[in-house]
Amino acid sequence: MSRRAAGVILIAISAFLTGVKYLTASIYSTSSPNSVYGADSFKQWLDYVGGNLTTFSIIALIAGIIYLILAEIYDFDKR
Repeated sequence: MSRRAAGVILIAISAFLTGVKYLTASIYSTSSPNSVYGADSFKQWLDYVGGNLTTFSIIALIAGIIYLILAEIYDFDKR
């Protein structure tokens, strides 16, 4: 697998993890029988999900960007 493909896959994983965080918060909010819907309520459910998904998403994004930059640098050096 090339560095470009690895970088794109890591960026896709980052986007997937970010989406999963919001999807999980929305599933939690609808599973509560007496929850109030709104922006403040959704922020509460996002806090309930935690920060691990955000952390892993940022790590995957940074690693993907590094892989893409390295692929461009190595490609430039070959020319």
